[in-house]
Amino acid sequence: MEILLLVLIVVVLLPNLFVAGMHDVANSIAIPTRTRALTPRIATRLAAGANALGVLMTIPLGVHLFSWFDFPRMDPQMVLGVLLTSLISLLGWNLWTYFRGVPTSTTHALLAALIGGALASMILDGTDSSAVLGLPWAAPLATLLLSPLVAFGLAYLLVFLAVRVARGADPDAVNETSRTVQAVCAGLTSLGTGLQQGQRFAFILLLALPAANIDHSGAWIPVAYVVFALLIGLGCLTGGWRIGHMLGHRLVTIDPLRGMVSTTTTSALLFVGSMAMSLPLSTSLTAASSVIGAGSNQRFATVNWPQAIRLFAYWAVTPLAVGAASGVLLLALSPLLEY
Repeated sequence: MEILLLVLIVVVLLPNLFVAGMHDVANSIAIPTRTRALTPRIATRLAAGANALGVLMTIPLGVHLFSWFDFPRMDPQMVLGVLLTSLISLLGWNLWTYFRGVPTSTTHALLAALIGGALASMILDGTDSSAVLGLPWAAPLATLLLSPLVAFGLAYLLVFLAVRVARGADPDAVNETSRTVQAVCAGLTSLGTGLQQGQRFAFILLLALPAANIDHSGAWIPVAYVVFALLIGLGCLTGGWRIGHMLGHRLVTIDPLRGMVSTTTTSALLFVGSMAMSLPLSTSLTAASSVIGAGSNQRFATVNWPQAIRLFAYWAVTPLAVGAASGVLLLALSPLLEY
């Protein structure tokens, strides 16, 4: 039964990789294409290459974003069941939000799915509730709540600095410099996104392979990263234009200078949060909040606040919906599990 569950996990994991690339690519290229810093074709190729490179760079860096999460004394089949239902819930939510054109966080959706499955396991096999509830939730929850606020506030404040530096300069020169910086930041953001994507899905395998009694499970991870890079890169080549249209056109009207501020803020926070502090920072939440922060610091209304409120509502619903779906699916799957 463990091998069958492992096969199902891999089968569901593969489309998750493609959809993750398709879902997250707009976070790095929506503003650069909107301000004409990059053409759509160049932007998608840059993002695909940088995302794939970021995934491959994870091999020497190792997995640490989710290293704090573990299933305490849970039956191996239950572990595999939780992972399977988490991936199914994540895939369904990412597809739904993509076609709705809403940038939601894959990282936090996966985290919520794992939590929902772990809580459901308490009902099914008597997993120690104190062990589940005692996991160090504070850091990821704080990241979820604070990263959009930090991104918004930092982008808003940096506009003052950027305007002061650009004051008196030739507008065409300012726009050209801003577009160049945006192009660089698009690559950096995609690189950082790839680093996180590779780690989050490798973490699933690092839990699934030992639970299925696969010997030398760590030896499979480098091969898995190559597959991850290919599928995520292919997903990025789609451009994620439904979400990109939301970020670049429907959410805010932004000029090249403020576009530079938003992309710089996103790439900086992504690297500080995910690499220096080892936190599962959401690219989607950070990018959208940076866009809103930079775009709102103008003398005229540029933010479409009804769209922004709709976006905030999706962010609030994401952990509840995905966590509940994972838990319900595990309960439905429980008759097939031997524990």
